[in-house]
Amino acid sequence: MLNVLDCTPIAQFAIGLDHRITCWNRACELLTGFSAREMIGTDRQWAPFYPDQRPVLADFIVTGDFEGFLDSYQGKAALKSEVVPYAWQAADYFEDLGGLPRHIFFVAAPVLDANGRMVGAVETLQDISKQVRAERDLRAGEQRYRILTEKVPDGVLLLQDRKVLFANSASAQILGWDRPDQLIGRKTIGLIARDFQEAFCTMSEAFEAGDFQEKVTKIKCLRADAQEIWVEAHNEFMQWEGKPAVLTTLRDITKTRRQEMAIEAEAASLRSENKRLRYAARGRYRFGKMIGKSEVMQEVYDLILKAAATDDTVLIYGESGTGKELAARAIHELSDRKINEFVPVNCGAIPEALMESEFFGHKRGAFTGAVADTHGYLALADGGVLFLDEVGDLPLTMQVKLLRAIEGGGYAPVGSNRTETSGCRIVAATNKDLKTLVERGAMREDFFYRMHVIPFNLPPLRDRKEDIPLLVEHFLKAYDNGNKASLLPGKVMEALYAYDWPGNVRELENMLRRYLAVGQLDFLNLKFSPTWEQPRSSASLMHTMTLADAIEHFEKDLLVKTLEKNQWHKARAAANLGISRRTLFRKLKSLELC
Repeated sequence: MLNVLDCTPIAQFAIGLDHRITCWNRACELLTGFSAREMIGTDRQWAPFYPDQRPVLADFIVTGDFEGFLDSYQGKAALKSEVVPYAWQAADYFEDLGGLPRHIFFVAAPVLDANGRMVGAVETLQDISKQVRAERDLRAGEQRYRILTEKVPDGVLLLQDRKVLFANSASAQILGWDRPDQLIGRKTIGLIARDFQEAFCTMSEAFEAGDFQEKVTKIKCLRADAQEIWVEAHNEFMQWEGKPAVLTTLRDITKTRRQEMAIEAEAASLRSENKRLRYAARGRYRFGKMIGKSEVMQEVYDLILKAAATDDTVLIYGESGTGKELAARAIHELSDRKINEFVPVNCGAIPEALMESEFFGHKRGAFTGAVADTHGYLALADGGVLFLDEVGDLPLTMQVKLLRAIEGGGYAPVGSNRTETSGCRIVAATNKDLKTLVERGAMREDFFYRMHVIPFNLPPLRDRKEDIPLLVEHFLKAYDNGNKASLLPGKVMEALYAYDWPGNVRELENMLRRYLAVGQLDFLNLKFSPTWEQPRSSASLMHTMTLADAIEHFEKDLLVKTLEKNQWHKARAAANLGISRRTLFRKLKSLELC
């Protein structure tokens, strides 16, 4: 053992159980200035380090006094070694050790015989003065650099391996932290707003691959208080300790960016409004999938256009079958949200026990049968439109939770404690008087006012019977199965006009489908239920009708086709037919087309 210690370039000495030195190698002589001749056989292992006799690390190993070791080396990094088994370690500074000021790192371990019994201890001395000075210089350099960066009004960050290595006070202030050290070690993705994280990851991957060289970027960040801000980042790419890094200066541009976005939104709104106006000018006898040229429907179309130009909540009142979902879809298709989902929800068809899971989603294992994470309606409609059909059927408990979610308070999927948010727009519909529900306590007043921002009514079919010919023509063409039955006999049309249509457009549609299928019309609230033959093709009709009927049939068919060709623009249709506009109106009235 002694020969080995004498040959090693590392300063070491050994003591026995009697605390007397048994070895003091050459490296130890050079480090301490004490020779082996004067040290071996003595218990003066303390002499090179301390003016008075006291135990050194090897002495504590021999006695097994760990508490005494900690007390003696208090404040000197005293602890058990994580590298050498059963060893203890510490560090200390000496003003004059071997003629020089030195920082020494001590490690002492027991020496065991072949039977595993301790026969002494060996202590290793390592001069770490250079490392300590280097660390001190580094800290001083960092301090000088920090002093410089603290004078800069912009935020300064050093990023490496997608983490923050350095941050100045300005960057902490911009990102909402009290101190810059709170940013050190944080993952950069945690500082980025949720809707920008995917793009940021793409940027990071490009940088790591050496492909991303953008000097200036605009990034949406997330402050410590969860507030979203926009920053302009000026990036300098560099090597830091042999690895790629980015030195970034930050400037808060939230106000400027919002102004830019407002200008962009206004320009987009103007383009969208122009498109909507062109759309509206093409012919207002149909609007999206809604059909009708009556005055009341023209008012509805105007309201839909205005509602589509905003992002506010819309509440559509109307009897069952009036086309509330068609109106909601028209608002969605004409808005800037049309690229995202339209999610219809029948509020009256969801069991109350499943309401929260259906709207907010659930995590795997949240309840029996929840075998996977499932998105709710709010997540599916994020960025799009959530259509709440029969909103008056929502229970009070769900109204509270939904109100919080759509007002920015967020929601938590069933089985999760993480709050999520949805940027969906609410369009609701009902066939009930919601004010009456509020008075009866069946609807919360705050929920009512949240829904009742842009309300409008869809008229029942009995209040716009002038639209019946257009609706009849549309449904016949949609369901005639190739028979080209585009017209109904006059008596049938008279019966359709006479009926009050409690089921509205849906009832008319279903009645015409039944008529095409079985050749008869059944009116629910009329005393008579006449039966007519199913319309036949024009060719077969010509062999059975009178000349007057054939002329009327041909004239009616020609008028309808010409009007369709001209999007029901009557002046153009009259010009195509070679008749005056007054004559056209007279013929339309006599043929019951208006």
